[in-house]
Amino acid sequence: MSATLAAFSPADLSSEDQTIKNLVEQAMTFKASALGGAVHAFFKEHPDADGVAVLDGDRPAGLIMRNEFYQKLGSLYGRDLFMTRPIRLIMNPAPLIVEVSVDVASIAVIAMNRDPNHLYDMVLVTEEDRYLGVVSIKRFMLELSRGRGRQIELLSEQQEILRLANEAEILHRQQIEAKSNELRDRNEAIKNLLDNAGQGFLSFGPDLAISEEYSLECVQLFRAPLGGRRFPELVARHLPPETQKTVVEVLDGIFLAARPLQQKVFLSLLPTDLTIHDRAVRAQYKLIRRRDEIRMMVILTDVTEKKRLEREMAEEKNNVKMVVRALSRQSEVLAAMAAFREFAGNLAADVAALGQNDCAATALAEIFRQVHTFKGDFAQLGLHNTAAALHETENALAAMAAGQTPPSREALAAALEDLNAELILERDVSILTGILGESFFGGSESLRVDKRALLDLEARVGSLLSGAAREAVLAELRVLRRHNVKDILAPYGDYLAGLAERLEKAVAPLLITGDDVFVDRQPREAFVKALVHVFRNMIDHGLEDMDERLATGKPETGTIACHVTRTGDDMVCLTVSDDGRGIDVARVLDKAVDKGLASPESAGDMGPEAVYALLFRDDFSTRDEVSLLSGRGVGLAAVRAETERLGGTVRVESEPGRGSRFIFTLPLFPDETAGAMGRAAA
Repeated sequence: MSATLAAFSPADLSSEDQTIKNLVEQAMTFKASALGGAVHAFFKEHPDADGVAVLDGDRPAGLIMRNEFYQKLGSLYGRDLFMTRPIRLIMNPAPLIVEVSVDVASIAVIAMNRDPNHLYDMVLVTEEDRYLGVVSIKRFMLELSRGRGRQIELLSEQQEILRLANEAEILHRQQIEAKSNELRDRNEAIKNLLDNAGQGFLSFGPDLAISEEYSLECVQLFRAPLGGRRFPELVARHLPPETQKTVVEVLDGIFLAARPLQQKVFLSLLPTDLTIHDRAVRAQYKLIRRRDEIRMMVILTDVTEKKRLEREMAEEKNNVKMVVRALSRQSEVLAAMAAFREFAGNLAADVAALGQNDCAATALAEIFRQVHTFKGDFAQLGLHNTAAALHETENALAAMAAGQTPPSREALAAALEDLNAELILERDVSILTGILGESFFGGSESLRVDKRALLDLEARVGSLLSGAAREAVLAELRVLRRHNVKDILAPYGDYLAGLAERLEKAVAPLLITGDDVFVDRQPREAFVKALVHVFRNMIDHGLEDMDERLATGKPETGTIACHVTRTGDDMVCLTVSDDGRGIDVARVLDKAVDKGLASPESAGDMGPEAVYALLFRDDFSTRDEVSLLSGRGVGLAAVRAETERLGGTVRVESEPGRGSRFIFTLPLFPDETAGAMGRAAA
């Protein structure tokens, strides 16, 4: 925060300088992170201060007026809520902010048209978007009224001179004045209509210079006068760099085009969605033809509130889906959170334990793989905020892995400092507890036994008993951990339905058939979670959209199925299939050549099995761009890794236009090493 500077000393408003520069005074400033108690202390020490400005760096972020501040402190629990918390909770985040170059008359109109509750709030003034000072509305209006009084006196003197003029000349002037007043009234009526329409209106001709006639909403949007400025330069700072040059070329093309159809095509290329000083703005472009002259009118509509409501509606829908899924899969949600907390909690120690000769790049690849798997787990369980946060973490890890030099142990440790499980889970946990209550996370009367406790109990039985008694007790304990493979796969039905809806594809309910095979889920937990990549790829890559399916003679609803088969006494076969377009062998080979995984000569000699094996390679993906769903090239690699950890195998079959099958062969009783790996990954 800064100290209060010199007192207000406005210049005469009748001077040539009609901007607010001479009216600017300094006010106390605080950072948004400052506590409410600091503002209270300042107001107590400076009883004449009307308010304080809140800054984000050197830019204005909000405003706190004395009266509003103490109204909030005086509300129920207000002092407890705000005195010890950041002032961002109590500030007005959308004060009136203007550039110092704006003229006094415009400020007067804008300020007096504000919400009555903020009519006498100070105006924040910036210079090139950096905070300059404030203008007190009360003192501003007092000075303005004095200036207006002098103007009225001068007008009266002029009228007296006109009255003494020649009667004929007076009559002639009156006729001219009547016509001028009529024209001025019409122009004023149009201007008032545009100024109060809640939209920004401006226009320009072939020189792209904005005319002096524009609505006040334009000043509020851009925080500066617009007359004479070139339109491309005005909007350039609010557009991506690659779009700025395009705007100039498109506008030149519009005014040079000879045919209306060509102009219409050019108009469609102009950006319609802008972000101007953190406000979402929708732009419309209209050509106005008058005789041989063509001008363009731009209509700017502030849609910030509309966008906010749309985001809140989408967020509410996601939250409802999350709560419903959490209710039906409570144990999986709690287990996933516990596993993620354990993973994140051990990261620092694991990285610190790396020896000087250990490869940090290898550790980074394993951490990246696990973060990717956790992201898929939480997305499947409906914890969308957690999945989105982990997606950002993935981006950071991917950027580190793509660096020119391998990361050091220290650099890896520094990058993982912010991987805080509680902060990442916080938003989804808050939503669940807010709707379902704290009991969702442990207040139930039902008995829960930790999986590790069961494993420890089995180990104790194995060491204390022997013979038939030992096997009988162990068999009873293992029953507590056994699940039907069909039941383990069933929750993927909801995941597929939600993902298909998101991608605007139609999919039938997940079909699960075959034998009832009961297995210990614990060592297979990581494998079951990794299957999300297979199901996701089938929806995203395999199944066609409804129009494509109908065009090829298929029903518009696609099918994904699982079939379970007991093979002998110690093996189970799981087949996951779809009836989509099948694997595009040519595209896979092209991508493999592009990534250097195969030469053009060897690619031509590859059989189908060798091509399908490429899908399981690290960093291999047929996607051109990375999305929240796919494109990393680690999904199927994780599936293969988890399958091999269990001592199993996977092979792929595919028929063009008929679909694909992933066939997993797994042991019913994986050895202790595989089980331990599965538990660690879980």
